Amino acid sequence: MNEISDIGAVRTLVRQLHQRGISDIVLSPGSRNAPFILSFNAVDSFHCQSILDERTAGFVALGIAQQKGRPAVLSCTSGSAVLNYAPALVEAYYQKVPLIAITADRPAAWIDQGEGQSIRQVGLLDKVVVSAFDLVEEQNETDRWYNHRLVNEALETAMKTSRPVQINVPLSEPLYGMAPTNMEDVPSFAFTNLKRSIQEEDLGRMTVEWEGAKRIAILATDGAGVEGLQEGLTRFHDDSRIAIITETNANLYHLGYISCIDRTIECFIGSEWEEEYIPDLLITIGGNVISKKLKALFRRHKEKLTHHWHFGTEVMDTFQSLTRLIDAGPRAVFGQLEPMVSVAGEGFGTRWKARFFEVEQKHAAFLETCPYSDLKVFEHLLDTLPEGSVLQMGNSSVVRYVQLFNQIRNIRYFGNRGVSGIEGCTSTAVGAAQASDALTVLVSGDQAFRYDSNALAVKEGIEKMRIIVINNGGGNIFRIIDGPSRHEASEAFIEKKDEASIAKLVGYHGVDYLSASNLAELDQALGDLFAVERNGVAVLEVFTPRIESPEILKSYFKALR
Repeated sequence: MNEISDIGAVRTLVRQLHQRGISDIVLSPGSRNAPFILSFNAVDSFHCQSILDERTAGFVALGIAQQKGRPAVLSCTSGSAVLNYAPALVEAYYQKVPLIAITADRPAAWIDQGEGQSIRQVGLLDKVVVSAFDLVEEQNETDRWYNHRLVNEALETAMKTSRPVQINVPLSEPLYGMAPTNMEDVPSFAFTNLKRSIQEEDLGRMTVEWEGAKRIAILATDGAGVEGLQEGLTRFHDDSRIAIITETNANLYHLGYISCIDRTIECFIGSEWEEEYIPDLLITIGGNVISKKLKALFRRHKEKLTHHWHFGTEVMDTFQSLTRLIDAGPRAVFGQLEPMVSVAGEGFGTRWKARFFEVEQKHAAFLETCPYSDLKVFEHLLDTLPEGSVLQMGNSSVVRYVQLFNQIRNIRYFGNRGVSGIEGCTSTAVGAAQASDALTVLVSGDQAFRYDSNALAVKEGIEKMRIIVINNGGGNIFRIIDGPSRHEASEAFIEKKDEASIAKLVGYHGVDYLSASNLAELDQALGDLFAVERNGVAVLEVFTPRIESPEILKSYFKALR
């Protein structure tokens, strides 16, 4: 018999979470959510940690749920604390990661009445989460039934949709009373997921489109690596019509896949023959597309994309060409199309592969003489990653540099590409490290690292985490993309130049610090960072030239053409 809060809504929620085996709880200090803090810590099945900064807490929970594939719980006090969850929740929404945000609230009667830490929380996160649920203070059996029903629906929704939900709980004082409770099974209901299959009529139409296509591109992006998909795609490897194009965070690997999109299309984009690389049937699997070059290429020729199938439940018309939304698993559909694999045709897939391997040689040749720069640093650090690592990629320039290099078979790639903000990259990696037995390596830009430095305050369960910060003196992505460099205000207000070292910031948190300013120092520092005997989180700061690095990258792309 456990003693948990004597508040009815809290007891209902805690017992339901326990029954479903949802055990990862990320708490932030506060008084209004004290009933949850006390209750979760009183039950052995819950693994609790306390993180002061709610924004950091949200992303840590995201990293945990991302790696474990099951919901993680957040709990914060009332007021502006709730708003600090928004960045992580919206990232989880677009990554399709299940989070359960339990937000403590003042009773409705006291909102806008001069009470501290009270804001209009009801409906506050409606556009951020897939669903929001507002419990009531339990006064009778009907109230208890109502809360029980809402909590059950909230948890089922998070698990069924793999997306975040909010449970808002009004709490009156006193807040600290405890009472025994039986944590055994409580009544619940479950959603039954339909095992969707393609109707014969639809399959017939798809077969006609598939067989009639001379050029087929299958594009796999973030979140595409569902169970069995690798095997399903490999069946099409011998079909000369098919080009399988993957981004690193799809976590699909095969020597026949085109996995370095930007460098591959650089040799023909903008040329008179770029139309030869446009499919008449495009099949997309996954979420947001990282490659701006690919988006521009396919949008420019959208009228030639005769058919565009997208696997999912929501309309995602990235290339302005969508013709079919498929609410079924790609593995099952590909299994039905497999008998129609063809080795005939004009060799569209073969053409893409030829460009991939041709550009791979140019890539290697350029790097042989490439000066010290961001590009050269990424070559060395990717070559040094220990086998079986989990790579967490920072946003903007980091994820784009990583995608210029061949995907590594035994590395799993992740990044906050749902919304693609710079906040939370380090915190997400912290949560991922806590949830994984593998070595977790974060590669971050200097500005993103500074922005999320509160993540270093988390000490629990990150002994196998290593951080590499590329310090090129500011938001170097704005020297890579067209536009900002033409304006005087860019350096101070867009790029936000900042060449200061992060050494003192890292030291403040008691974390081991390493640095490198040239290739010799880099190789030595990487060896130290990944040494088998190292036990504990460490940060390697790599100083790279702010002005020269973007120019070297432009020369690299020029050499690929």
